[in-house]
Amino acid sequence: MTAKAKNAYMKKKDPLFVRESLLNAALELAATKGMADVTVNKVSEFAHVTKGAVFHHFDSKETLVTELMRLLLTRLDQQFDRLMAEEGNSDGCFTRAYIRAAFAEGPSERKVWGALLSLMASKDEVGSVWADWLSERLKRHSKTDSRPELRVVRLAADGVWLERIMNAKSKNLKGVEESLIEMTRIR
Repeated sequence: MTAKAKNAYMKKKDPLFVRESLLNAALELAATKGMADVTVNKVSEFAHVTKGAVFHHFDSKETLVTELMRLLLTRLDQQFDRLMAEEGNSDGCFTRAYIRAAFAEGPSERKVWGALLSLMASKDEVGSVWADWLSERLKRHSKTDSRPELRVVRLAADGVWLERIMNAKSKNLKGVEESLIEMTRIR
């Protein structure tokens, strides 16, 4: 059996595989081409499934993009949990993980987050996924990260993140990262 035939066979037998393939296709398209290329036609072609399969798993492009946002936030959660565990969940650990995430993304991730950022600005549903995620994380880490100055530092990290998404040529970002990290330790 050829790889393509096996892939098609596997897809028919495994709906979770199809759903994951569609999300990965949307992620790859967003990362390499931008959100304008995340269309039902292109996602189905990239995932080697029919448009019907896309609509079987996602009732609209907006639902697909919202689920893509949730996927990215799940990955971000895993990154944050790993970074915070390294610090033993100490005071300001969520904010430091937030800072490190703002500085750690590569060019591909910046494209995806940039595309999703533009959608967050125009689509309430996608923006609320981010807002809900952040609100839940801040509630979960209220003992370590509720100081107002830590919010200021997170807002500064958002500015760095936005600047990086816009592909601005920033100099000495390492110094900025270290300064923001140090600000989380000042009481």
